[in-house]
Amino acid sequence: MYGYNTYHEDIMNNLINAVNSGASSHAYIFEGPSGLGKLESARLFAAALTCLSDGSAPCGTCTNCIEAAADSNPDIIYVEKPKDKASIPIDEIRRLTDDCAVKPFNAPKKVYIIKDGSHLRPDAQNAFLKTFEEPPSYAVFIILVENSSVLLPTILSRAVLISFPSVPSKKVERILLERHPDMRERIPFLVSYCNGNPGTAEEILGNPNFEQIRNTSLEALPKLISHDKRDTFYIEDLIEKSKDNAEMIFDFWISFLRDILVLQCSAFDNAVNVDKLSTLKKYSEYFDEKQLVFAADTLVTGKRMLALSVKASAAAMYCAMKINTFTGRIN
Repeated sequence: MYGYNTYHEDIMNNLINAVNSGASSHAYIFEGPSGLGKLESARLFAAALTCLSDGSAPCGTCTNCIEAAADSNPDIIYVEKPKDKASIPIDEIRRLTDDCAVKPFNAPKKVYIIKDGSHLRPDAQNAFLKTFEEPPSYAVFIILVENSSVLLPTILSRAVLISFPSVPSKKVERILLERHPDMRERIPFLVSYCNGNPGTAEEILGNPNFEQIRNTSLEALPKLISHDKRDTFYIEDLIEKSKDNAEMIFDFWISFLRDILVLQCSAFDNAVNVDKLSTLKKYSEYFDEKQLVFAADTLVTGKRMLALSVKASAAAMYCAMKINTFTGRIN
């Protein structure tokens, strides 16, 4: 759309129409999971807001539009977390506040894109609040977040919340076929696995180790749902050796277990791992519903442990031991 990789044309058309009619707001929150094109959408919106054309922004040909596409427009300012910091420093927000007092260089609006509002601590949000409440007429703020609940109510109440939903599967399929025609055989799996998130599919295609890790995870599944205690050490060792990909492996296991349950109900069309159905069908003959549900619930707990910075191998051993004990009890 206008040369930007956005997936929500209806949302963006409404925002651009508001710009062209002079009805845009001073603050927006773009909410939705990573991979749904929020940043690209913010870039497009910023281009429209800073365009020099009358009534047809973004024109794509004026100096501001060309600079916006190249990320060199001086009136579009990006704010993000430094790589060596856990959050956006309050000093960065104070610099933003000071910069707001300076009029646009060559545009009707001056746009501030805060790339990850999740990294705005409450003190930084409070430092930003007065400017956010009473900005200069030319200032527009766009805050990108996965979940708007991380923002203070005072911030939320003064901004227009734009939610970016999942993209329909047919559209994801069309996008992937256009961009990766040589991957036609993998696309049915990618569409199922990414669950309406084209960015996830793109990440998979850009990860040369994805399929190897996925296959290893599938091969290890019987040892995860085993009543042999020796297999718990196998699972611990597997995760220790692949600790950088631990969360991905947990996700694979949960996905495989879900598919086995689906296959046991003969709901083949609802499977995610459509390219692994023969192996999953074989596994479905070994385990009963109680084992599968218990194992999946335990792995969800294991993922929460990883999110709390528990050592990956310890989380894996916890899950393997718990599943092993349950499996041994019902066998």
